[in-house]
Amino acid sequence: MPALPSILLTDEIHAKSYRESDTGKQVCVFWACAYDGATGCLVDVIEGRGADDMDQWFKQFGLDERKHVAYFCSDMYDIYLNAAKKWCQFACIGVDRFHVAKIGVECIDDARRRLQKGASNGADIKRRHRKLAANRGKRRREHKGEPWVDLEKKTICNILAICDSKHSHLRQAYLVLQLYYIWQDHPWTDRQECEKALNNWIMKASGLAIPEMRRFAKTVAKYQQYLVTATISHINTARAESTNDKIKELKRESRGFGTFDETRRRLLLAFGAPDAVEGATAYERRKKARVSAYASKPSKRSKKKH
Repeated sequence: MPALPSILLTDEIHAKSYRESDTGKQVCVFWACAYDGATGCLVDVIEGRGADDMDQWFKQFGLDERKHVAYFCSDMYDIYLNAAKKWCQFACIGVDRFHVAKIGVECIDDARRRLQKGASNGADIKRRHRKLAANRGKRRREHKGEPWVDLEKKTICNILAICDSKHSHLRQAYLVLQLYYIWQDHPWTDRQECEKALNNWIMKASGLAIPEMRRFAKTVAKYQQYLVTATISHINTARAESTNDKIKELKRESRGFGTFDETRRRLLLAFGAPDAVEGATAYERRKKARVSAYASKPSKRSKKKH
C-alpha cells in the first residue's frame, strides 16, 4: 500500500505499442507514475493515465492522508491537474516551468523555419540565438538584481540587431522568448509582482504578428496560475524525470515489460522507497555491487608486474 508524500510528482512511462487488427492504427499505451518530490523515489505505478484511472488510484487514500500532500507538480497534462484539484484540495498545484520553456523553444523553431526561407543570413541569426542561450546563466551570475534585467534587455537587442527588414519578425520572436527566460530566471518572492510581470509578457507576445509566439502566449496564459505557483514555491519535476530515465534504462535492459502487476512490483523494488525492501533499494544494491566488483579487479599494470 503506497503512502502519499508531501511533494507529489506525476509523470508517465511508455508501456507498450501495438496495431489494431481492424484499422491498422498504432496505439501507444502509457502508465502514470507517482514520485516523491523530496527523494525522487517511486511511490506507485498506475495502469493507465486517464481520468478514471487517476480517480481510482486516489480513492484508496483517505482524506487525512491526502491532506499530507502540500505540493503537487506535473507537466501540462490536464488530467493530472484536474485530478489534483479534485483529490488534493489543500495542495499547491504547479506546472513544471521547464516543460513550458520547452514549448517556447519548439514555437521559436517553427517560426525560424518559416521565416528563414529565402533569407540571406538565417544561419547567422541561429548562431546568435545559440550564443544568447549559452551565456544566459553567466550573465545572470554577473548581474544580479533589477539592473540585471535592464542590462539583459540591452544585450539581447544588441546581439539580435539586424538591419535586414526580412528578419524583423524573427528578431521580435527571439526577443520575446528571451524576455520569458528573464521572467523565469528571476527569483520572485511576491506572487502579485510575479503575476503582473507575466501578464505584461503575455500582452506583448499576444500582440506580435507571429502566430507561433501567439500560440505560445496562449499556452502560458492557460496555465498561468499553476506556472506562478511553481515559480514561487520552487517546485519542479526534475526528480521525477531523473527516476523516469532510470526506468527507461531498466526497460531497455529487460527487453520490454511483462504484465502490469509484474512490472509494478519490479519497479517498486528497484526505485521505491528504502523501506520497500530490507536495506537499500535494489537499484542502489546493484550499483554498489558493480562498483565493488570493478574495484576488486586487478589492473593491467599489476598483471604485467607479476
